[in-house]
Amino acid sequence: MKTFQEYLDATLEALKRKIVFRAGKKIILKKTDKKGYKVVDGKEVKMSAKEKMNRKKAAKKGAMKRKSGSAAAAKKRARSMKKRKGMK
Repeated sequence: MKTFQEYLDATLEALKRKIVFRAGKKIILKKTDKKGYKVVDGKEVKMSAKEKMNRKKAAKKGAMKRKSGSAAAAKKRARSMKKRKGMK
């Protein structure tokens, strides 16, 4: 059986602090590790079913777009690497 303080510590640990650098400045973001939750005004909020579905759709669309452009990017990268070898 957990004590009340241990329970509080466990629930508060769900929000993680992540340090990112944007435009040369250090920003501390709060991130959640719970599935189906997001951070709003520094608090963990459960996402609605509609939002989850929209995010899932958007992720699939984004993945398809990335996949379609990756072949062209790989070709260009290979070509530029060939050019670099020729410069030496």
